[in-house]
Amino acid sequence: MLAEPTLVNSYLVRGRDGSVLIDTGLGIGNIRAAVEPLSGTAPAVINTHHHFDHVGGNPQFARVAIHELGAAMLSTGPPGPWLRLYAEYLEAMYPAFDRYCELDDDFFDLLTDLTTPRPLPPGFDLGAWVVAPSTPTQTLVEGDVFDLGDRRIRVLHTPGHTPDSICLFDETEGVLFCGDTVNTGPILASMPDSDLEAFARSTRRLADELSSEARLVLMSHASRYRAGPDFLRVVADAFEAMVGGEASLSSVSNPLGGLALQSRWDGFSIVVPPREE
Repeated sequence: MLAEPTLVNSYLVRGRDGSVLIDTGLGIGNIRAAVEPLSGTAPAVINTHHHFDHVGGNPQFARVAIHELGAAMLSTGPPGPWLRLYAEYLEAMYPAFDRYCELDDDFFDLLTDLTTPRPLPPGFDLGAWVVAPSTPTQTLVEGDVFDLGDRRIRVLHTPGHTPDSICLFDETEGVLFCGDTVNTGPILASMPDSDLEAFARSTRRLADELSSEARLVLMSHASRYRAGPDFLRVVADAFEAMVGGEASLSSVSNPLGGLALQSRWDGFSIVVPPREE
């Protein structure tokens, strides 16, 4: 795991004949400089979807793959307000985290090196931060496989968070990389192109197909970045309850501005758009 801790997690999968980097983060730090000493060979990048927090380091790499439905979005970059709103979130988070660290030291002992945010790079200007467009060298569809010699990484098309969302299953090691389809923090079905019913179908598919085959589920966000395969059924059940109107909802701030509705479950939440009046 190569983490911009608590913000976004990327994963390097190494095999005998090559390696792949699953997502490239926010583009704030130099992820290539972190990857190269670990990979041995230049990795190919696989984006789990087109959102800026998963593709920020793409221009640093020669080979980039994304689902065919997300390719066009890479070439345009994120909508203008998104980075500004995310920068405001970061500016609020860092002072709050200082207090959180004090409380953790005094009472809880939950934080680890992997779950403690790093300072922004020296001289980094959040106001001037951009995520540059990138061009995929490969587009993906359901069932594509990255053969690393002694490991096989299979593409699972799991729309819901976005139409181009994918998960990646390491068939050899039994590890599922979830992108933003499954998470131990907020699972966002509130994005402009999110689809709650597609989310429910995708999470049920993961539960049905991989609960007995996977041994480890890895998340792209939040401090609790790993779970066991039983977590897939818990998430699928929650999404089906949401679709069926069986979940209680409360107002919450939308990460990209305005308000949304959130349903809290054991170990995660699901965020959906506010109801239309």
